[in-house]
Amino acid sequence: MLKYTNDNSQQTSGFSIGHNVACDGSGFPLKTPVFGWNCHIIKQNNDIVKYLQRDNINLNAFSYLNYDKNADVYLYDNDINNGVIVGNEEQDFFFLVTDRISFLEEFWGNLSEGHKCFSAVEKSIAGIFTKDKKIEWQSPCQVYALSDEFEYIENLDYKDESLNVDDAPEVDEYYTYRDEDSVNRIRESIEIYDSSCIKIDGELAAWCLVHAEDGSMGPLFVKEEFRGLGLAKTVSERLINKLIAKNIIPYVQIVESNNPSLSLIKKISGMVYSHDCMWFGINK
Repeated sequence: MLKYTNDNSQQTSGFSIGHNVACDGSGFPLKTPVFGWNCHIIKQNNDIVKYLQRDNINLNAFSYLNYDKNADVYLYDNDINNGVIVGNEEQDFFFLVTDRISFLEEFWGNLSEGHKCFSAVEKSIAGIFTKDKKIEWQSPCQVYALSDEFEYIENLDYKDESLNVDDAPEVDEYYTYRDEDSVNRIRESIEIYDSSCIKIDGELAAWCLVHAEDGSMGPLFVKEEFRGLGLAKTVSERLINKLIAKNIIPYVQIVESNNPSLSLIKKISGMVYSHDCMWFGINK
């Protein structure tokens, strides 16, 4: 049995972000000219990383910086205490880590027209940002993260294995959010992060991996004919154990209507409710 106690001051995503770049007078390195009158786009730097590491509520934005080295980081008045916005305007994909209304309004006002996707925004911030805007779609979620002692007891009934890229098409076949590019994202997840799977008589029966884009655990799936054996809990705990070994904070975002997954996460030691968040899309 392995016991693990989370110490956020020592936890990282498992990667390092640091840049030696020229700075403006504010001390923050500029990436591009001024985005708006008060809103600047800057390069990733250790101050931004430390700011996002302060709270598990920022795990998705923090992990995205590791994933996309060209990500845009927005500051308001060049003051990190106003929060940050992380994203990629070319891909129209953003994380909002600020509740400052003037920052959100100027950011929105300077974005180009078109569809914009906002990832796992804390519920109260999402409410502020979406006010008076027409939401095209939304998906409310609950976030659980490793915050307490984790007790890992190995299930010796099933061999612990990891997925390989050749498994991606089969995993994609059962993926809830399957689309034309999802198999490539699954391959990427398998290449970047650890995973856990169980094979029974040579057949892939259950698996759990990590989303490459934001470092959250998922997808988790057990084939119907193998359900009732506790495999979902086993692969989840094995993956958590692997992430801990690499000093990565395990966390998961669960759609609030997904009762089976919500029930499962509450059975895993150390995984504690963090906050409610919202995924949503807006057409500007």
